[in-house]
Amino acid sequence: MTKRQVSLGIAAALLIAASLAQPMADSSNDEPAPVTWEQVLALPTEGDAPTAHRYGVAPQQTLLALQPANHSRGALLLIHGGCWSNAYDRQHVLPMARALVLERFDVWIPEYRRVGDPGGGWPGTLDDVVSAVQYVTQKAGTVPWLLGHSAGGHLALRAAYAPDVSVAGVLAMAAITDLTSYAGQDGSCQAMVPQLLDGTPENAPQRYRDASIDSTRIAVPLRLLLGDSDPIVGADQLSGFRSSDTVSIAGAGHFDLIYPGTPAFNQVVDSLNRLMRHVSD
Repeated sequence: MTKRQVSLGIAAALLIAASLAQPMADSSNDEPAPVTWEQVLALPTEGDAPTAHRYGVAPQQTLLALQPANHSRGALLLIHGGCWSNAYDRQHVLPMARALVLERFDVWIPEYRRVGDPGGGWPGTLDDVVSAVQYVTQKAGTVPWLLGHSAGGHLALRAAYAPDVSVAGVLAMAAITDLTSYAGQDGSCQAMVPQLLDGTPENAPQRYRDASIDSTRIAVPLRLLLGDSDPIVGADQLSGFRSSDTVSIAGAGHFDLIYPGTPAFNQVVDSLNRLMRHVSD
């Protein structure tokens, strides 16, 4: 058996395992319950070892790269979420990355300094994502597409118009976009915003304006996807974006979008393909 056959077999096994781990249907309406964080963590992460790269000197400033066996359709920078906190790392998006490799993408997964890390917070966390984009652009020889989930979606959108950065487009999944309104809501992720920005909207208004997403400054193809059953990021975070740039996914929760095999994940792949076709037309 060739290495390519082994790689495809492992990837196929990951997708089968994901489908078998789908939530049980609700007997009242036969609809599956939204994916939980625990189910994301339970996904298998085995496969060919990613190639490790370093884009900075801090321990967190690293990238993992996975490549398809056949010709690549382009480079993706997959930015993980986790409320900007160093309590969460990139390990949970490895199954998603492997599924995207099956779609023939080069997938790069950055780690970055987060709240709790020296240099993490604002603007250090964004600076790391920008540096990772610049590194991938140089190493891959092409500008990457940015994919981000939750807090990673926020960073993907904000990096799209950072100085000295070029990206092909942005696909933001359950992204947090308005940090002022989000900080005023209840929840553990919402409570991280003042730690990220080292202040409240009242005592650091300019920092909140700078960190929140200004949709008018994003000049590349864009799509924001959000499950309508997401308990962590609400539909208010789509405010200010054109309706043509947003997709509401019926029945999906916060984690369905990064869980291979769900209808929401399939919509992520479909949206990415549509954006890329739009650019090539």
